[in-house]
Amino acid sequence: MPHPEDPAPFPPGWPKGRYLATRRAMKVLRLADHLLRNGTAYTPNEATDELIHAAASQTDQGAPSETTCALVRAVLMLLLAPALTASPADGDTSRRVVRMVLTMEDRPTT
Repeated sequence: MPHPEDPAPFPPGWPKGRYLATRRAMKVLRLADHLLRNGTAYTPNEATDELIHAAASQTDQGAPSETTCALVRAVLMLLLAPALTASPADGDTSRRVVRMVLTMEDRPTT
């Protein structure tokens, strides 16, 4: 079942691994967003597998795999790392660019 925030169908001709990795990345971002917006997890340590599974059921998504749960924690760490580790004396960390590369079958998707 497509989600309202899903874009139009992906362009034809992509390799299957790229479709799968893109769908997984979108699911990971939706789950991380849900955890942050509802205040159920503010750090990667708080985002347990059980909490991520509960978030998936609340957002009408399929049960996430262990890999998806690990990626949700990684996204939370990337998003929250400046807030968790930076002090005001460290300078502006708001312009940090994050690039996430998912690997399917031992090959990068990008």
